[in-house]
Amino acid sequence: MVNFEQRNIKGGTLSNVAIEGKDPQFDAWLSEQLQFDEPYLDDDGFCESVMAKLPAPSQQSERRASRFQYIAVLAASGIVAWQFPFGEVLSEAAHQSISLYSLVGVGMLSSLVVMAGGIFAARR
Repeated sequence: MVNFEQRNIKGGTLSNVAIEGKDPQFDAWLSEQLQFDEPYLDDDGFCESVMAKLPAPSQQSERRASRFQYIAVLAASGIVAWQFPFGEVLSEAAHQSISLYSLVGVGMLSSLVVMAGGIFAARR
């Protein structure tokens, strides 16, 4: 196997062309490394039998996972809210115009909706 990093180092770092992804030598080396040429090892159905013996996930464990996801989202939202200077932003927005104040509220609401949507998508 050819070590591309050792061949393409110029001055102790990779060339800018390789870093930007425009180097045909790097592309050839990468495609060579990504080839999976190892033979399949037949295990006479061992993996399938082990997977069949595993218990099915219970409804309780799925609910527990959902609770942890909700708690994580609430904790992350709390940390962001704690660090964000809402008082200053809201007072400045009220002085500027009501549309900016509404924009901040819409942004906060949309971020909560996106996080909740991510949880629902992960549960499916």
